[in-house]
Amino acid sequence: MNDFEHARALLSAVIAAYSALVGEATSREVTRALHAERAPLLHDREKLTADDRDRVAEIIREMPGRLAAVRAGGSSG
Repeated sequence: MNDFEHARALLSAVIAAYSALVGEATSREVTRALHAERAPLLHDREKLTADDRDRVAEIIREMPGRLAAVRAGGSSG
């Protein structure tokens, strides 16, 4: 897997983790907050290109920790 594909996969995994939390949310406030944290990731994934090497590297560096935090039921946004 090249770096671009890896970065997109990480973004997708974090987005999916937020979606799982949305499905378990017990209030509208929590749901709104989770949607607000997820929205920039959706935009980032949509706009990311293989030529944006700096952003790709940043995602590879930062998203594993954020993924772990979101999967643990929190956020790191």
